Amino acid sequence: MNTSMSPCSKPAVSLAGPARAFMVELLIWNGSPFKDHWAYFVRSHMDPDIGVKIHATGNVRSGFEFEIKRSENLQTTDDIPSTRVPLQWVDANYFDENAMLNDGEYKIDNTPVCGFERSAYEIKAPGRSLNTISDGVSL
Repeated sequence: MNTSMSPCSKPAVSLAGPARAFMVELLIWNGSPFKDHWAYFVRSHMDPDIGVKIHATGNVRSGFEFEIKRSENLQTTDDIPSTRVPLQWVDANYFDENAMLNDGEYKIDNTPVCGFERSAYEIKAPGRSLNTISDGVSL
C-alpha cells in the first residue's frame, strides 16, 4: 500500500472540527533557492488567521532554537507563509488558549505553556550543520 502523498496534495480535513478542538496547520515559506521553512500553526477559536506559530529559528552556521510566536497574525506579519496546510483537529485538552495566545498580546517565547507545545518542544531543534574554514579539516 502506498501511503505517500505527492508534494501538491493536502490531507482531507473537515472545515469544522469537534467542539473546542483546535486546528493545527503546517505553514510553508518558499525558501528558493534554499530549503523551504516549515512551522506548525495552532489557530485561535476567534480568528483563523491569529494563533500560535511553533518553529525553529536560526541558521546552519550557528544552529537553531525552538521558538513560539504567540498571537501571530498571518495577515499582518512580515513573513506571510506561501502555503497553509490543515493537518488535524486536536482535542482541547492539549491546549491552554489564553496562555498560548498570551491574552491576545503578540510575544516571541521559547517556553511551552501547554501539552501540545511541550510535545513539540521535546523534538530538539537542529544544531550547527555548516562547517567554516576555521573549523579545520580532519583527514
